Amino acid sequence: MIHPNKEIMQRAINLAKEKHKEGGHAVAAIIVKDDEIIAEAFTTVNRDHDPTCHAEINAIKLAAKKLNSEKLENCFLYSTFEPCPMCTSAAIWARMKGIIYGASMDDETEKCPQRIKINCSKVIEKGTPKLELYPEFMREECKKLLFL
Repeated sequence: MIHPNKEIMQRAINLAKEKHKEGGHAVAAIIVKDDEIIAEAFTTVNRDHDPTCHAEINAIKLAAKKLNSEKLENCFLYSTFEPCPMCTSAAIWARMKGIIYGASMDDETEKCPQRIKINCSKVIEKGTPKLELYPEFMREECKKLLFL
């Protein structure tokens, strides 16, 4: 599979649309390894009363359980919204291969604000390993989610 992949991001967009009322925000994440989706998740901060339950963290946890490993090498993280510093750091700690995201922090809305405005690229720049980054992929489609 070649990354970034429109079908995978569209699947994340559809998941965000479907589940946004459950989690409070229309953000979804998918983790792909080789040609297989190994985890799909959405933001569940409100539902779970847990500020760490971002879509990306939820997906990383599911993928780690599925692979029975804290290392998610050769995995790509797709997110409909630019991962925050916590989520980006988790991807680095998991030794993922890369991150693909849609809407950027610059697209934030009153309903979907950024609490810590440190871009994903800045966190990757300071981390090891250096993840591949594909920013603003299908940005316009993902931006629409911020108004749901």
